[in-house]
Amino acid sequence: MRRIFIFTAGTPEARDHLKDSITQAVSFSRMEKVLGPERTAQFKALTNADGFYAWGAVPGPRNKPRWEAIRVGDIVLTVYGNRYRFVSIVSGTLHDEGMAREIWGTDDKGRTWEYMYLLTQPQALDVGVQAEPVASYLHRKYQGFTKISDEKVQTILEKFGSLDHFVEQMFQRSLPDLPLELELEQVRAEASEADSFNPASMADGRTKVLREVVRRQGQLKFREALMAAYEGKCAVTGCDIEAVLEAAHIAPYFGKDSNVVQNGLLLRADIHTLFDLGQLKISPEGTIELHKRLLRSIYAKYESRKIRSPLKKSQEPSLEALTLKYMSPSIRA
Repeated sequence: MRRIFIFTAGTPEARDHLKDSITQAVSFSRMEKVLGPERTAQFKALTNADGFYAWGAVPGPRNKPRWEAIRVGDIVLTVYGNRYRFVSIVSGTLHDEGMAREIWGTDDKGRTWEYMYLLTQPQALDVGVQAEPVASYLHRKYQGFTKISDEKVQTILEKFGSLDHFVEQMFQRSLPDLPLELELEQVRAEASEADSFNPASMADGRTKVLREVVRRQGQLKFREALMAAYEGKCAVTGCDIEAVLEAAHIAPYFGKDSNVVQNGLLLRADIHTLFDLGQLKISPEGTIELHKRLLRSIYAKYESRKIRSPLKKSQEPSLEALTLKYMSPSIRA
């Protein structure tokens, strides 16, 4: 479940810090000075901007657990003067005292705001904390770094369907789509939370793994038909290792009627994932087109190649299905 966090900027010092990292971006050159080029590159890969936005919390018995609960994709609201002032989305977390000192310095006790969270570009707001109806869903006052309870978030989801719709209706702001890498990280975090460890279930481990492999490889008859049509080779790479070959639908799977050879491709597992995400597209003419992010990767060699043809002309991919898939956007690319 995505969460909502609130940080307050109630003191003059905190409002000065807004100018340091909320109302304007922090240059990646400053991050590189502290973290080095390799770690900085990891953060730069998550944004198309020239800098990053951030906030942080000082060490403390309450702040640290709340910071540890933050996940990519969570919503952050900024409050001061008893009004909501900014909204943004968490794009990453970082615990680094040196980085925090570089951005904000220290407080009068020598502490710095080292429990950092990186944000998408904050959008300005001007909505009263006690104004209705927002006060009914969130809090009527705040003191310090606050996590909105899961119960309140669940109520919001039941009423509005998503946190994005809640923000749109309460604050008249549209939250940005997350870059693909961040969205995947959000999904991984949610999956990790859902998969709690239970020793009693370990006996079923192998069965579950094999079941997942079968599910991913595709419905048996559909996969067998594609294996035969493409002579057991990936339509993109030519890979002939059967264990990693999967039955990929071109147009979305809507039931057994979708399981026809003309609506399928035999793809290696990683290619299947890229195809589903729209990062690797196949034109109606059968030409491979890569997202710009892949052009400097190990997949670059497949750019502009033609996919393999099946044994029989009658088994060639449906032009209509290819066009439908080709015209669909990449998933939050």
